[in-house]
Amino acid sequence: MKRKLGDFSGKLGDSLQIPKDLSYKEAVLTLTGSRELYIENYKCIRQYQDTCIILLSKRNKIQIEGKNLLILYYTDVEMKISGNINKILFL
Repeated sequence: MKRKLGDFSGKLGDSLQIPKDLSYKEAVLTLTGSRELYIENYKCIRQYQDTCIILLSKRNKIQIEGKNLLILYYTDVEMKISGNINKILFL
């Protein structure tokens, strides 16, 4: 039976009590009210409009819906979005 390296590193991280965002390389979203979203561990921006932003993470797509959405800044690993955020979907 073969195991994926990601599964092994995640289980190892669990046993060592390493935070899941580090061991599984999960996206971390921090929402401040409905006006600001901070995202860590994303891969790329797939769509950018003032009503919808779609990002790719390691495991899925993240769709942010709202009004007047604006990416304030982004780097290779983090980004900050402002606007009137109505919905966040994991696809």
